[in-house]
Amino acid sequence: MDRGRRAMPVGNKLCNQRAVQQAQQKHRKKLAEMKCRIDNTAPDRPAHLRRNLKKEQLMEDRFATIERDNRILLEKMSYIMRRNQFDNVNESTQYAHSLNKEARKRELQRITRENQGILRRIQQAEPHYDHLAWEEEARKTEAYVRNICEFPATEQAYVRTNSRSVLASAAANEYGAPLYAEEEEGEAKRGGASPGGGGGGGGRTP
Repeated sequence: MDRGRRAMPVGNKLCNQRAVQQAQQKHRKKLAEMKCRIDNTAPDRPAHLRRNLKKEQLMEDRFATIERDNRILLEKMSYIMRRNQFDNVNESTQYAHSLNKEARKRELQRITRENQGILRRIQQAEPHYDHLAWEEEARKTEAYVRNICEFPATEQAYVRTNSRSVLASAAANEYGAPLYAEEEEGEAKRGGASPGGGGGGGGRTP
């Protein structure tokens, strides 16, 4: 309560305070429900502005024109297909051959000859790699691997493409003879047996 109202003489302070609070609540309610005297909302849009009838009419006329033209074109095409009255048939024989037929034929023959020459040179070219030397090197490498192995080699097959033979370590164990001379010499050095001596008597010396 402000100082001026507090200085006013009242009969009952509690009743006066309640009356003041009710008046303030009523004042706040009126402020909340107060409406402006000036209408600042957007005006109602007229019907002729909400819907452009002229534009709709022009669009309908345009669509009708397009449909009419399409129908006329379809009728003409169907009439031509039924009557078979094409005017693009040329029965003259003077336009039957090409003007540059011979030139194109000579060019095709030249390209064919060049391709045949390239193919012949490719087939007659000597190879730069010697597969026989590769095979011999692979055989020596396999023998070296067998000689330096401390334990017996695993049972895997060595397939040779040129000799059509399959060599496996299991075959050597089965026949009791080494596959290569180098392997035989290595076995002789490790076991103390003479080269060429079969029978499996090559034990380790103490």
